[in-house]
Amino acid sequence: MIVPIKVADNGEHYFEIPDEYLEELGWQVGDSVIWTQNHDKSFSLTKKENES
Repeated sequence: MIVPIKVADNGEHYFEIPDEYLEELGWQVGDSVIWTQNHDKSFSLTKKENES
């Protein structure tokens, strides 16, 4: 899935993932993600697991 990076009024960058993808991934709003840059300059995201 490709989503655009948006910029909030305060200059912070963010992106939105459609609800159906969040459900499929088992992610929730507010989850932390790890950004990994791929060889083609794109990025892959993985959910950061809670450290308990």
